[in-house]
Amino acid sequence: MLKLPKGVIADPRSAEIEKILQSNEKNLWPGGAVKVPQLPFSEGIQQTLKALSLNSGIKQGLESAAKLLDREGHGLRALEQKTGKAQNERLSRFLILANDGSERFYRDAESLLLRHGDRLLGCTFDVASDVLGTVLLPHKKAAKALLIDDRKALEIFLLGLATPAN
Repeated sequence: MLKLPKGVIADPRSAEIEKILQSNEKNLWPGGAVKVPQLPFSEGIQQTLKALSLNSGIKQGLESAAKLLDREGHGLRALEQKTGKAQNERLSRFLILANDGSERFYRDAESLLLRHGDRLLGCTFDVASDVLGTVLLPHKKAAKALLIDDRKALEIFLLGLATPAN
């Protein structure tokens, strides 16, 4: 597993968060190679994600996530070539998936997780995309994939996984 963000490592709940992220792992699709945790969509997680979405800490859609991550990856590779230093492998982005996507959707998600595995983790929540979108997004559209693309928002999300209400 990737190193957790520094703000999460410093928190006393960091071991619990690691345990949650390594529990109940399942392949994204039947022939897949990537395992992600399947987590309950608790009230606490809903509130955490709703707060993050209001503060622009979340992007919607697998295609949007791929474009953003690919652009950032290109910049990171250019920086590595310029400086000659490899970037640390540390979790800085998180992909949230609904549980009702097609096999092709999950294959695409797996490809994204493999391509950006040096900084990206993901999970599937036990929630349908129409519920995920309605709860989290102001325009009330279905959301099969959400990307937490802000480090501070990621820390808040990860700490939210370990709160007692979850």
